[in-house]
Amino acid sequence: MKTFPEITINGDRVDATKLIEPGTSGMKVCAFLVAILGSLVGILVTYGILLIVLLFYPLIAWYLHRTATARIHGSGVRVGPSQFPEIHRCVETFKARLGLQRDVDVYIVEANVVNAAAVRYGRKNVVLLTDDLIYGSLLAENPKALSYIIGHELGHIALNHNGVFRSWMAHALKKLGRADEYSADRVALNLVGDRQVAFNGLLLLTVGPAMVPYVNVESIIAQTQEVAANKYSKKAERPLTHPLLLNRLHRVLTT
Repeated sequence: MKTFPEITINGDRVDATKLIEPGTSGMKVCAFLVAILGSLVGILVTYGILLIVLLFYPLIAWYLHRTATARIHGSGVRVGPSQFPEIHRCVETFKARLGLQRDVDVYIVEANVVNAAAVRYGRKNVVLLTDDLIYGSLLAENPKALSYIIGHELGHIALNHNGVFRSWMAHALKKLGRADEYSADRVALNLVGDRQVAFNGLLLLTVGPAMVPYVNVESIIAQTQEVAANKYSKKAERPLTHPLLLNRLHRVLTT
């Protein structure tokens, strides 16, 4: 069995609430109002059927959460002290530094994408890491890039971004979703304490593991500056819940 590289990064306590993207509170109020208005309109349009669905939602959610948890547990590999202990140690260290008391289950799942996600099933928080993401961090010889991505997902959990209603709010108001991503990026940057590690993590998501070793870093940095200065980039982001990746790259280099 091969040895997985050490990716744990120690450091001081990180207060996630002090790293929230400016303007997020106002966006949350707007998203809440949109949610209430949308629900009222939905109830009227469906002649009350939506209200019945909402009343029974806790029971429906319970069933969906149980089946989703069983599906992940039955098809993914759960990270723990004896299974990918290096990843487990990184998660536990970051949790301690964030003061995160909640249990977080981490699974490695097979998917042909380089990505990760933090989801909540009932009261259970789950971080999903794709096999391509982990393999990519090893192949690109930037294993601690994985630490940044783990820190980003734990940032979402620490800031309660992954609850059902909160997630719905972020999808209803895309600007809030993008602000949440920047907040999680800021948390992750403070956890790893190294802009190069953060840059490597986002670069891995941008071009994929096979191309990372061939990227001209000076050129990609120049491109991030162009994207950040281009007014049409902001317009291109409007229908998106996530910022453009080069905008995120620019942020970790400059903020």
